[in-house]
Amino acid sequence: MAFGFPAFHTELMAKNRSVIDLRAKVPSVLESLGWSIESQSLNQIVAKTKMNMATWGETVTIRFLLEGGIEVSSRCALPTQCFDWGKNKANVVRFQKELGA
Repeated sequence: MAFGFPAFHTELMAKNRSVIDLRAKVPSVLESLGWSIESQSLNQIVAKTKMNMATWGETVTIRFLLEGGIEVSSRCALPTQCFDWGKNKANVVRFQKELGA
C-alpha cells in the first residue's frame, strides 16, 4: 500500500530488452489488459484503467529508457487519494506479467 498525493507505484523492468521491441509490444499489452491509451509519444505511453467499485481508476505511464527497458508507473486518477490499498502495485505487476518481463 502506497501513501502520497495521489498514491502511486513505480518499477523499472525489461532492462535487457531493446526499446524498439518494447515500443512495438506495449500497445498490445495495454489492449489485452483493457486499458485505454490516452496519449503516445516517442518516449512514453500514457494509459487509463477503468473505474469500478474499488477505484476511480488509475493513470499508467510507460517511459521508454534510452539504455533499454521501461519504467512503469501507476498513479491514482483522483488527486486527493492518498491510499491505494495495493491497487497501483497490482497494476504494475499485471502489466509486467502480461509483457513477460
